[in-house]
Amino acid sequence: MRTAAKSWGVLLLLTVAFIIGRLASYGDLTDSVAANDTSSYFECAPGKIADIAYFECSRPPTIPLLIRFLNPENDYQISLMSEPFFRTEPRLATQKGTENLVIFQTLFSIFSWVLFTLLLISYLRHEIAKITLAILLYGFAFVPQIGDWDSILLSESLSFSFFVLMLAAFLVLMMNYFHQKNFFIRALSALLFLVMFTLWLFTRDTNSYLAVFIAILLIIVFLVGLIRLHRFYGILLIVSLCLSGLFAFQQITFRNSPRWVVPLLNNLTGTVFPYPERVVFFEERGMPVTPELLATTGSAEYNQIGDHPQFMAWVHKSGMRTYMAFLLDRPFWTLTQVTGNLDAFFEENIQPFFYGSREDKPHWAEPIGNLLHPLSASVILIDLLLLLTLLFIWVRRLDGIAFSWLIFCTGLVIGGIMLMSIMFLGEVRSIWRHVLGGVMPLRLAVWIMLAVLLDTALEIPAPPPIITRLGGSQTQLSSGKMETH
Repeated sequence: MRTAAKSWGVLLLLTVAFIIGRLASYGDLTDSVAANDTSSYFECAPGKIADIAYFECSRPPTIPLLIRFLNPENDYQISLMSEPFFRTEPRLATQKGTENLVIFQTLFSIFSWVLFTLLLISYLRHEIAKITLAILLYGFAFVPQIGDWDSILLSESLSFSFFVLMLAAFLVLMMNYFHQKNFFIRALSALLFLVMFTLWLFTRDTNSYLAVFIAILLIIVFLVGLIRLHRFYGILLIVSLCLSGLFAFQQITFRNSPRWVVPLLNNLTGTVFPYPERVVFFEERGMPVTPELLATTGSAEYNQIGDHPQFMAWVHKSGMRTYMAFLLDRPFWTLTQVTGNLDAFFEENIQPFFYGSREDKPHWAEPIGNLLHPLSASVILIDLLLLLTLLFIWVRRLDGIAFSWLIFCTGLVIGGIMLMSIMFLGEVRSIWRHVLGGVMPLRLAVWIMLAVLLDTALEIPAPPPIITRLGGSQTQLSSGKMETH
């Protein structure tokens, strides 16, 4: 049974401080900056969501759908463009037709992190752990390492917001299955999770791969319930099947869209063309090879690689399939590509699109952000050690709450590693920004698991007096063990 929430006053104060701080510290809510990809989200917005073509546009549908509601006339003007490659760092300003979107990004981010934080602390038993986690999560979300993205008209802000809402729904789903006998509540939590996952999945194409991992994770939870508790949690199977179906649908529409072409071309020019032995693999599978083609370098947006018609025809017909075969043909090389670049994944945590004055962002919070968003790849090792500790605790206690936290944190850590790897292998340009969707969860997981372990440590009773121990009497730790029948 959860302890009484005597800390509600401190938590309320922290929540109010976070909301006011985020609203007051990042300048005018309508100010923004755009990037090369921004206009394509607006171009996809006018379509019909019921039409399959909406999912096959040049951008995945979640953000275009929001733009359609926030700017029904689709009347916009991108007047402030940032291109970090060329070291442009413009000042934020209001851009016509984007005001509602950037305001929504900020307010939705605040709402998402508040709900996420309050839901997570509601499953902790001790007030010290609750307050600690609230401080860590609100700090994590307040600093420019997260807050800056709300002013940038790209996918990061909304992807982060939907991600933490999806995580919150996932934890509720796990906790309800071991502590809630009401079928309606369990079904509602499953539906909420699927809705949040779907919206998050369609903010960035690489997010879809987490659906496969979570589906497998839910099958494991189902089997644990079936074998150990002798209960048939059929809704978990349904959720797993829905996630698998979402992944299949996303992959089909993604392959029918133009979204994969530029990343694939960047991978070819960056990791294949400079190496003759790798070129041979593709040439044997039909890729037209000319000296002019192999001399192509740089990003596909600027290098005129599209001027090679025979090569482009092969790319559209066989390029993606061949590149996937290339990665699978040399798994050790593929693995070392990821592990060899881990330091590069973590070496930055501040967005590169604008610098901003003290009126635009709280520069004083950046050092705090460097602590909460570590710049070292050792975060991965710390995450894995903390996850093993959670596993050890569950094995020792066989506690339903411990199991739910273990599954939740496994999804966060292993899922983050998987996303980070896939995001890198899917696009070798702008590495740091593209892997951020996997790196951010790994940084976040450290603080969540530390708070969970603190909460668990506070459950351990003080040792009895020595005279009691000499007498042979010991106090047993009571915990909500997973019941078997």
